[in-house]
Amino acid sequence: MKKVLCALILLAAGTFPAFGADGDDGFYTRADIGYVYGTENGVKKGYAAQTGFGQKWGGFLRSEFTFEYTRARLKGPDAFDGAGLTVRSRLPSWAAMTTTYADLFSYKGITPYIGAGIGVSRNDMPDMVVNGRQKFGDTVFRLAWKAVGGVRIDLPENLVLDIGYVYADLGRFSTKAVFGPAMHQDVKVRKVYIGLRYNF
Repeated sequence: MKKVLCALILLAAGTFPAFGADGDDGFYTRADIGYVYGTENGVKKGYAAQTGFGQKWGGFLRSEFTFEYTRARLKGPDAFDGAGLTVRSRLPSWAAMTTTYADLFSYKGITPYIGAGIGVSRNDMPDMVVNGRQKFGDTVFRLAWKAVGGVRIDLPENLVLDIGYVYADLGRFSTKAVFGPAMHQDVKVRKVYIGLRYNF
């Protein structure tokens, strides 16, 4: 999957430079809020937010660094990879990600794009009760990655409205091995973001 995403970025870079070059290379900042709507294995909907900065170069490429917060919920028998347990908890994750984007083309101030990113997530599993037994949460650092697609809409005063879709693998959440073996939950989420970029 990661190799496919990288190949798509390189393909876009080689195919669309003439359409994406719009002369607005430079530094920018961004801030977004998001909704976590699609999840797997007992991970339920939640919300997300991110802020960061980036550099546009070559007319159609962007490199970006973001701090991202995602909060989903863990609930139901599908939790812990379908173990059939009674559990309810939150799943907060902080991540630092670097992402590369490629603008596909521009038409009247509207520019669709694709991208792929990689980074490190800090995943905090809180204490919880599982099938009536106390489990103590743990904090772990994991490799995280994401695939991105969206559209930018140019606004006045150097502002850009950004609407994006993200599929993110945040890595594993874990409990401590106290009163029994450690339990693990892999978290993959789908997010929709809306936010603003400011071009300097």
